[in-house]
Amino acid sequence: MGLPALLASALCTFVLPLLLFLAAVKLWDLYCVSSRDRSCALPLPPGTMGFPFFGETLQMVLQRRKFLQMKRRKYGFIYKTHLFGRPTVRVMGADNVRRILLGEHRLVSVHWPASVRTILGSGCLSNLHDSSHKQRKKVIMRAFSREALQCYVPVIAEEVGTCLEQWLSRGERGLLVYPQVKRLMFRIAMRILLGCEPRLASGGDAEQQLVEAFEEMTRNLFSLPIDVPFSGLYRGLKARNLIHARIEENIRAKICGLRTAEAGGGCKDVLQLLIEHSWERGERLDMQALKQSSTELLFGGHETTASAATSLITYLGLYPHVLQKVREELKSKGLLCKSNQDNKLDMEILEQLKYIGCVIKETLRLNPPVPGGFRVALKTFELNVS
Repeated sequence: MGLPALLASALCTFVLPLLLFLAAVKLWDLYCVSSRDRSCALPLPPGTMGFPFFGETLQMVLQRRKFLQMKRRKYGFIYKTHLFGRPTVRVMGADNVRRILLGEHRLVSVHWPASVRTILGSGCLSNLHDSSHKQRKKVIMRAFSREALQCYVPVIAEEVGTCLEQWLSRGERGLLVYPQVKRLMFRIAMRILLGCEPRLASGGDAEQQLVEAFEEMTRNLFSLPIDVPFSGLYRGLKARNLIHARIEENIRAKICGLRTAEAGGGCKDVLQLLIEHSWERGERLDMQALKQSSTELLFGGHETTASAATSLITYLGLYPHVLQKVREELKSKGLLCKSNQDNKLDMEILEQLKYIGCVIKETLRLNPPVPGGFRVALKTFELNVS
């Protein structure tokens, strides 16, 4: 092989890939700089933007809490990064977060990553804006009035009681709390949010498959916006499609029941309120939007609640003196007396459980079920001003 051929081979093997890599890095730096407001002289927060296109998404997905703790120690309460395909500034600290939340619609607006918007769909509440968001939220919030919550209490008590009987029947055998609590919260969410009876609508295997599909969707909800086989977004969409297929059966049964039933009072679940709202406005029912809304409600209604309930059980186990005070307050209301079957749980009694309310609030403070949210800046502003 002659010298020209060797040079050409070396060029193709080493030099050209190196040049392409350097060009990609340079373009990445230009992209990161171009995303800032050039009219503002204030510096961007400290931090790194990671690899081209991928940013630091892979590190965060693999390391999770360790990644966030490392960033917090290195850069403080505010730092820049690149997550899920977008330049991102992570903001922590009570004062900083308070200003962000108080600046809703003025400084910032809700804007979830592309993977979340793709999986949950454009018809869910979290992806709506302006008047559409306000209108949908107004309809949904009717299902969380005090009167509606009063109707939910017997359903929740029934499901919890049944679940406790099953747990106690295991005898000395242990159980994994979080999976069991998650399944319990899923059944409760199905009944009070969608008005479905999971035990009657499907067998235990079908229910477990639906729970597992939600877990798969949740694991891949925050991922790179790449829909190719075996990617996180691909797996999340596949799980979402299974959930939609199962939920559509319940929605059609619900619509059929509402059309044949006589109008009357009583509590209405969120799904019924959404359906009747469309009928009242003379709109054609959008099955896709109903499936997306139902999926979002089930996701938000059982994932966070299961996390909070598991944290509560953990802390009660770690602090026996707190557990003892909880028992004493429950006994004072007749809620732990097996002989007193007439003392039914209701909203009035729940509002009297002051100490238990404080325990729940402290649990949420120490271990919040939602680690954060996503916002997009509507204009340039300054944080962490001393």
